[in-house]
Amino acid sequence: MSEAPRSPLEKAVLAVEDAWTRAEVARDEATLRRVLDDRFVFNSNSGEISGKEELIRNILGGRMTGQTVTERTVLVEGDTAVVCGTAELRFQSPGEEETVSVLRYTATYVKRGADWRALALHMAKRVAG
Repeated sequence: MSEAPRSPLEKAVLAVEDAWTRAEVARDEATLRRVLDDRFVFNSNSGEISGKEELIRNILGGRMTGQTVTERTVLVEGDTAVVCGTAELRFQSPGEEETVSVLRYTATYVKRGADWRALALHMAKRVAG
């Protein structure tokens, strides 16, 4: 199935999401701080809720080795955008085998001035089927 053409607004939101994904793998704190809104809320796969600072600390101290994002749908309404997709997260600690988590996610973005910022993220384990 081919991907539908994207509007310029959808492309702008996905560019921010792509930068966020790369920043997580690279542990790029400056980009994370730029992309995540100060009011950011993360609702994790385990049901725990955290904010921007806690997420950044977890990413910087984590062992993520890769991330692949697929199946993205983008909805833009005014200064708000929602992206639904699938994320395959890969982690590896020294001396251990790589682990993979496949999650469905919903990310909400808001436009602050000229920039899109991530406002909220919810992740849940993807059920096969």
